[in-house]
Amino acid sequence: MPNASTTSPKAYPAVSRVRGGSGSSAHLAAPRNNGTSTSLGPPMTGAIGVAMSGPSNPNGPGGFSSSLRSTTTTLTTPHTLVNDFNPLSPVSSEALVEELTDQLNKAIKYKEGAENLLQVLDSKKVKEAKRARNEAEKEYNERNREITQLQSQIAAITKPRETPILPRVIETLLDLPNQPPASNGGGSDVSETESPTVSLTDVLRDLEEKGNRNEFYISRANQLVLLFKRHPNLKYELNWETFGHRLHSLLLHESKDVIAAGYRVTRAALTDLQSLKTTRRLHIDHLAVLSLVSRSTVEREQALKFVRAFLEIPGGVGEISREVVRAIVACAEQVDDRLRGIAMETLAEMLVLDPELVVSAGGVRVLTQVLGEGPWEIADSLSLAFLYLLDMPDTRKYVRAGHDLEIVFSTFTDSSTLGPKTHSDEERLRSAAKVISSMLKSWSGLLCLSMFEMRSLRSLVDSLRIPSSGVRDVILELFFDIFRIKPPSWSTTFLAGRRLTTYGRVANLKNDESSRKPGKQDNSSQGNLVKHYTSLLLAVFFDAGLLEVLTSIVEDNSDPTIVRKTTLLLGEVLKLASQLLPSNYSARMQLLPGLFSSASKFGLDGRFSASAAVYQIDSLNRTLHRSLSASTPHRIALEEEKRGQRQVELKLKLNMTIDDRHFSNLIVDTGVLNTKSYIKWNWDALNEIIQGPLLNPKRLEEAIKVTKFMKRLLSFYRPFKYRFSEIKNTKPNQRYVKTGCALFRTLLQTSQGVLFLAEHKILRQIAECLAQLDKMSGIVSPEPLFSAHRLTDTLSRGYFSMLGTLSSDAKGLAMMERWRMFNMFYHISDLQDRPDLLELFVSTMDFSLEGHPRIILSKALTTGPKSVRLFATNHLRNLTSPDDPDKVATVRSNETAEWAIRLLITQLYDPDVEVCETAVRILEEACNTTHSLEYVVKCRPALDHLGEIGAPLLLRFLSTSVGYHYLNELDYIHREMDDWFHGRNDSYVLAVEASLARAFADDEPVKKGVNTMDRDMLGTVPPHFYRELARTSEGCKLLREKGHFEDFARFIQQFGQEHADPEIVTKIKGCLWAVGNIGSMPLGAPFLDEADIVGPIIMIAETSQVLTLKGTAFFVLGLIAKTMQGLEILLEHGWDGSTSTMGETLGFCVPIDLRRLLSVEPWQHTRDETSETNRPSILSRILGEDPVDSDIIGAIANLSNHIKESQATKDLLKLKAAHITHFASPELYRRVMVLLESYRYRLQMRRFIIELFDKSVVEHLVREGQAEPIGSPMSPEVEHQHHQQQQSNVSMS
Repeated sequence: MPNASTTSPKAYPAVSRVRGGSGSSAHLAAPRNNGTSTSLGPPMTGAIGVAMSGPSNPNGPGGFSSSLRSTTTTLTTPHTLVNDFNPLSPVSSEALVEELTDQLNKAIKYKEGAENLLQVLDSKKVKEAKRARNEAEKEYNERNREITQLQSQIAAITKPRETPILPRVIETLLDLPNQPPASNGGGSDVSETESPTVSLTDVLRDLEEKGNRNEFYISRANQLVLLFKRHPNLKYELNWETFGHRLHSLLLHESKDVIAAGYRVTRAALTDLQSLKTTRRLHIDHLAVLSLVSRSTVEREQALKFVRAFLEIPGGVGEISREVVRAIVACAEQVDDRLRGIAMETLAEMLVLDPELVVSAGGVRVLTQVLGEGPWEIADSLSLAFLYLLDMPDTRKYVRAGHDLEIVFSTFTDSSTLGPKTHSDEERLRSAAKVISSMLKSWSGLLCLSMFEMRSLRSLVDSLRIPSSGVRDVILELFFDIFRIKPPSWSTTFLAGRRLTTYGRVANLKNDESSRKPGKQDNSSQGNLVKHYTSLLLAVFFDAGLLEVLTSIVEDNSDPTIVRKTTLLLGEVLKLASQLLPSNYSARMQLLPGLFSSASKFGLDGRFSASAAVYQIDSLNRTLHRSLSASTPHRIALEEEKRGQRQVELKLKLNMTIDDRHFSNLIVDTGVLNTKSYIKWNWDALNEIIQGPLLNPKRLEEAIKVTKFMKRLLSFYRPFKYRFSEIKNTKPNQRYVKTGCALFRTLLQTSQGVLFLAEHKILRQIAECLAQLDKMSGIVSPEPLFSAHRLTDTLSRGYFSMLGTLSSDAKGLAMMERWRMFNMFYHISDLQDRPDLLELFVSTMDFSLEGHPRIILSKALTTGPKSVRLFATNHLRNLTSPDDPDKVATVRSNETAEWAIRLLITQLYDPDVEVCETAVRILEEACNTTHSLEYVVKCRPALDHLGEIGAPLLLRFLSTSVGYHYLNELDYIHREMDDWFHGRNDSYVLAVEASLARAFADDEPVKKGVNTMDRDMLGTVPPHFYRELARTSEGCKLLREKGHFEDFARFIQQFGQEHADPEIVTKIKGCLWAVGNIGSMPLGAPFLDEADIVGPIIMIAETSQVLTLKGTAFFVLGLIAKTMQGLEILLEHGWDGSTSTMGETLGFCVPIDLRRLLSVEPWQHTRDETSETNRPSILSRILGEDPVDSDIIGAIANLSNHIKESQATKDLLKLKAAHITHFASPELYRRVMVLLESYRYRLQMRRFIIELFDKSVVEHLVREGQAEPIGSPMSPEVEHQHHQQQQSNVSMS
């Protein structure tokens, strides 16, 4: 199962890279005293604006945040002034938004709690609950205000803000350089109208001047960066000979801030691989090595950004020298280094792009230590680099089998019996669990961790035996995550130790909106890859002894909370096993022989805990079964429909048998006749009487004419009585809206009710409220009843729901026309500042009847703003997809669906792409029903203008003969078939792997407004042309004529064991998916037997050296297992598939012997820099003939040994005092640089060595362009031979 780390080398940097602002820093504007970097923020105007501008890339090549935590460090100026005018950096603003979002989520939960409390208090007597209700309402109002405030703060941060202009006083306080006027000819300002070439010449001429203040050079450097940003083509016209001299003047300056500005200019000028080679010829990479050990954070930060810019350019990593990587490794090894985090991530990116370079520089050792020791903030992302290397044999050799990945398990196995003692220990355990989880969600991680008889996985399972509640709790949570188990809503009650007495109400639990949506009918043939992978994880951990360990914890009653959590996990695992695994696994595991054996031993004291565990598991399983059945949307719909029919029948019988006295008592029980206070009314009794006896015309007439019941009840709902319309919009108060809609529905059932409602003032007043919004009505109100905040805060929006009830009946539509409501809705739909009204109208109206509502919806779909068009398009899904797919469609529902389909086809031509995509998705979902599919084809929509967006809908047409013939007339099938055969199969591989990677990214938050249907589709097999083609006999005939299946099978058989060429591996994956999709169809299964292709696919799954290719073959075998014919072929080859209780195939299969699939042979590890072949230079070649130089080099060599570094430091200081001229020798300096490149030195030692030499040496080497240093890197073979010849002379102290 490929994830983000196993798709392409570009995948890792996209995941792990921590970006900063524009790639620039405001601290370049002036010298700093404290040495800390400022936040990276958006560009600003004025002097500081130039300083903070970046290159053409918004983040700048190599842009990043120098801190792991999203913190903002400000300039050394008064705090309030800086905060007022310095905008937040992207990193800090993201952190602030996350914090505010957390606070918002908490406030929403508090608000929901207050709503639930109000709902409970409403069922009690008024006097008893008055005080509690007041407190609950107060809490609700406070939380509502808090939510509004937090939402406004988040909106203020996230919306694009205008760049503030700093007042002059702030520029003075920030010590910004004064800009000379442009008339001086100094070229200080980059004019928009001036020729960019002239501006470039002026700025370069200014940089040539000597003796100016540091701020002058920084300002010109920032102007140069801004110039490159505005005119990117200017970088290609640079004369690097002249430009290089200007860069040297900046990079060799005395001021650290000027040097940092020089790196920014260099980074902004980089364009392609040739520019990188030019910078190397200018020795700028050598200067970066010196800057990386500088004492200035500003300089080090910009130097590291410069190095990271190499990674942004294709092939740029090949231009990074080993000495640069050594310097980055030294930064990563320093625990208290501020740049440690980004240095580690830089090494990880290099490891993906050029593993040999990082291995030879000793970077793998540092990254491995992160997995075992932290920092845990980046351990998860760094593990992706190792998982990527493990995929192919050519890169797998750089990772030590059984060590580099397994080191993270030591966090659990090394835990003491007492478990975590502090909060940091617990965080360490949870972070390690997160890393293990990400490993087990990739094919590379699972297969490599299963090596050596599943040693690592068995150690994780056995860690549950540690008698520590903290360790056990974290590991149990890890297994919940690995198996993708979402605990049921009642799990909190169960874990708290309370009895499961509420399981009967499980059917009434609130389900997610996505679960209510009807699923696609072809889900069985589509395939759920995530569930298939989970079935393999279950089988692996069953073999690792998970059930036995869980059973032993259940028998151990030392910690009741852990026992209950283990029991819940055990029940969920057994439920999953029964659903996903073949019968030979699930039947064996469901017995729990060890637990029953302990419970049946009557002579032992442990029998009681085992018996209690058996009882608890049984009770839990029964509850899980009920919740599973009740959570099925189809079952819920059927149960609610049947229940509703029974209730209607019961009420009709009561209407026929109820007498006058009983009816009078029911009216009195409501409390409406006793008081006008709606709080004192019995609303449950009101609902009962409205939906029951009042459906009888005689009782309704009595309620209207004999008593004041109906008059007082409708008076409560009149808008200008300000009773219903002023009630707070809370969850408990929605019952008033439901009762009002039920009242309108009841009145529409009889002629007396229609007459009473038509003459009542309520409709006239609702029309007047709408007229307040209609500018052409002449009615004006300073505070309309349907204003935006009233619709949000009060129940006034409930009037739209009542009008929606009226729109479901022809008599109700006539009433609305009588009061000219639709005229006002037409005018309101033209209001550009009130899209909420149109959205509310669309969401509440009934469109099953011909009339004005349909016309207004059509107008909203075509002329409304984008948000309204998108909302209305999404609403059409409710009209095209039936709530119950098995329910017999009526003529009216079919007519409504056809009308909605016509509107959706119109939306395919919307100018906004997002609206078109939404319409395509809804039409694709509607095509699951045969009637809708045939009607869509009948409409003959033109989808050529949509390109790839409309492709899924066209594929749906292929599933029926009608659609096949329609597409054949358009010559679509032959063109698309050739397109898929010659290239689309390869892109399909990337689509599947990206879908899997997103499906396993569980921590990714669901953004507001994102279509939940798209999220539900993650981890499933995307639509495939050949699968849709194999649905019909015509498609299979064409497939046989073309011979594509035979070509795919032949390619798989010929190149199935390829492991070196990534392009061929991708083509194999594409052919596998094509074969699997064809074989998953009943009409396509015979192709498998004819080509005899299942055996070669199984061979790939069991013996391929490419781990993701093994995973692809495993998923394809699952597709083949979707048909009975395919399942029989798999059984012949030793693979078993799972079936339902009715004998239907589920599409999940695992080998009977798991070792066949998990077979990964250990590989030969390529050693790191400690190996002789990886050292670019031998010490004896560097010593030279001068005895003083030899002593200096020998002492420097001793600095790499932490035992001898103290004495070596003293020796070097003595040598410098006695022979200071030697430390000004360029020849000796080059030899020392070769030594630093060859061996490992701590950051302090590297800094000490470089500071021994005079800076003039560096300037001489850079400016004079000396020849390459001696001991330049040579091939490992030549290096080893030279070492053999001079082995007697090698003396490493």
